[in-house]
Amino acid sequence: MSTQKINAAESIRGLACLAVVLSHLSLTFFPQLHNFGESVVPQYAFFAQLHNSPLAFFYSGTGAVFVFFVLSGYVLSLSSLNKPNATKRLKKSLLKRYPRLAIPAFVSCVIAYLVCYVPVDVSHVSEWGAALANPDPKLSTALYEGSIGAFVFGDSSYNWVLWTMQIELLGSLVIYLGSYFYSKLPILCGLFLIISVGVAYMISQTVLLGIISFILGMALFLYAVELSTVVSVLLFILGLYFCGAHNSSLSYQLFTQFLGEQTYDYLNFLGGFFIVYAVLKSRWLAHFFDHGFLVLLGKLSFSIYLIHLAILYALGIPFFNLLHGKLGWSYLNAGLWASLFTVIMSIVLAYPYSRYVDDAAIKVSNKLAKIF
Repeated sequence: MSTQKINAAESIRGLACLAVVLSHLSLTFFPQLHNFGESVVPQYAFFAQLHNSPLAFFYSGTGAVFVFFVLSGYVLSLSSLNKPNATKRLKKSLLKRYPRLAIPAFVSCVIAYLVCYVPVDVSHVSEWGAALANPDPKLSTALYEGSIGAFVFGDSSYNWVLWTMQIELLGSLVIYLGSYFYSKLPILCGLFLIISVGVAYMISQTVLLGIISFILGMALFLYAVELSTVVSVLLFILGLYFCGAHNSSLSYQLFTQFLGEQTYDYLNFLGGFFIVYAVLKSRWLAHFFDHGFLVLLGKLSFSIYLIHLAILYALGIPFFNLLHGKLGWSYLNAGLWASLFTVIMSIVLAYPYSRYVDDAAIKVSNKLAKIF
């Protein structure tokens, strides 16, 4: 994998993370953009038009999560299948993965617990945003979720984004074991992946789509050929279109006739796969996304992902209250500026989190692999 494509992968990971942040900001200040249910906050005709347009991809948190999963499947396959000694590689990978994910997740849960004690007036934001306030925080629950609950059961009552950790850990195990079997006998890999999909189906549809995303990432690494510029751009646009899907959006009614309430999940799943496929298998798109700031955003993406809800609650909503309540700004302007402020603070604070928590997790996981 060329340096340019590695950078492009980081870039789309960073953009996907930004989409997650924008999704949660819209749910807090402008839930009309998602239209998952009624809300008492002000409504705007422009947001209704945006919701019904095919342009809602830029705040598609679900589509972004599927981008994460496919990318993880691809990158883990790259690191697993390009190294000798399959047995030793498998042992090291299995030892490293949990602490690599769990240490940053655990710290994020501690932070989420601590910000519960910040007095924040949530009466002027959406019901979703108001639910960020936890009136009865329990440290034991936060510690449990950050270390065990999120990874085994998908529990995420303190840091809501940790529901993906269960899929990240399971998907990683599937790729590591699949790569091991592939290096021994490819047919064993195929049988193992089929069994993995069956087990994921029995857990939940969300886990099923997540595990399939990991496997598709592996398939991209093993079998996908380079795409022409025209084909890759068309596939990328189609991926963006699918990631903009909402069940109630007028731009997707053709699909809801057949998929019904599953339209949102299935199209976002396909959209995430198409975007990763287009970027990683196109020289032109890889060059286009090989941008310094986007690559940096990608490197900070896991930290941004883990801490942005705490920042939204402790800093973003109070900033909105200052603008809207004390300074008399309109709801729209206050919400937009508070959203921008939250994005900036999430990126700024992600840098020390990445350096002192995420990087530390990588070092600890590497040391554990060497020791054991």
